[in-house]
Amino acid sequence: MRDNLKFYVCDDNNGFADRIKKEIDLYMNGRRNYETVIFNSGTALLKQFDKQAADVVLLDIDMPEMNGFEVASLLQKRKEDILILFVTSHEDKVYQSYDYHPFWFIRKSHMHDLRVVIPKLLRKIDAEEERKRLTFNLKTENCVVELDINTTIYIESYKNDIIIRDRVAGEKQIRCKITDAEKQLYPLNIIRIQNGVLVNCRYISKITSREVILMDGTHLGLSRSKIDFVREEYQNFIRRTLI
Repeated sequence: MRDNLKFYVCDDNNGFADRIKKEIDLYMNGRRNYETVIFNSGTALLKQFDKQAADVVLLDIDMPEMNGFEVASLLQKRKEDILILFVTSHEDKVYQSYDYHPFWFIRKSHMHDLRVVIPKLLRKIDAEEERKRLTFNLKTENCVVELDINTTIYIESYKNDIIIRDRVAGEKQIRCKITDAEKQLYPLNIIRIQNGVLVNCRYISKITSREVILMDGTHLGLSRSKIDFVREEYQNFIRRTLI
């Protein structure tokens, strides 16, 4: 769960900016550490954003100097995954706003909608944090390969390569020694069950005296010397997930 969130509010009308901040406070107080900073122009917001990026930006559309759409475009060039909410009286701008892929469009006449939107926003932020946490850069002999730890099922050696079996991406063959992969992936609950196979504990369904059976029905041989190790590692993994 992400903490220390930063919200930037940009509206040339101080009254509306304060109301937006109050709605954020009503939901966020006591739930997470956060900070809300108010700006009266896009120029001021961008200047501060270059010093310290925000997690969420709530933008009015109709502002002097630079409108909200222009600010959104410049923000997205600085941080592709910035979450933008347009908060405006101009309900007719909703379709135009889609060009900037906002997280939400709030009408100023329905400012209380923020109380429903903010929980959705937090779930989005937490999901992205979890995705990043489960993404691992596997260093190989000549490149770095991004693995999704949540979808990598097992890895097996093939000559001087390894073949990664992924639930979503399918198979990927790369030049890497399985011993090198094992050293990097063991802390992430991907363990060796025989000389040429690493298995993600997340996908183990059953362990017998001779094999490891995966959730998709795949049967993989289990080395006799690895039986106690694999059972202990899997039990430890289950305990950690239940905490």
